[in-house]
Amino acid sequence: MVTDRNQLRFNQALLTLLLPLAALWDLPLLVYLLFLLLASQHTPWDLMVALKRLLRVPHRLVEEDPRPHRFARTLGAVFLGLASLFLLLGLKGVGYALALLVALLAFLNLAFGFCLGCFLYLHLRYARTLFTGK
Repeated sequence: MVTDRNQLRFNQALLTLLLPLAALWDLPLLVYLLFLLLASQHTPWDLMVALKRLLRVPHRLVEEDPRPHRFARTLGAVFLGLASLFLLLGLKGVGYALALLVALLAFLNLAFGFCLGCFLYLHLRYARTLFTGK
C-alpha cells in the first residue's frame, strides 16, 4: 500500500498554522472549516486532497500502510468536531483548547515525525491481537 507523504505534511502544516490563528483571532468558522476538511477523508471528495491539488503540491508516494494515518486523521476530525460543537455552544475555552491540542499533535508529527494517532493505532491493533488472537 502507498501513502502520499506530502499530503500528510500538507495536512499537518495546515492544522499547525491555522488552528492557533483561529484561537488567537477568535475565528470559530476556521475551526469548522478545518473540521470539514478533515472529516471529508472517507468521502469520494476528500477536500484536503483537493486543496493540495489546487495549490499544486506534488505527490511523494512511499510504500507504507495508510491505515495508521487514516486513524490519526479520523481522531483529529473527532477532536475538531468536538471543538466545533463546544464553540457552537459558546464554550470557547474548551473548544479552542481541543483545537489547539489537534494543532499541537499535528506540529509534533510535522516537526519530529511522531504521530500519536499512528502510535495509538498500532498499540490498539497489538492489544486486539493479544486478546483475540486475530
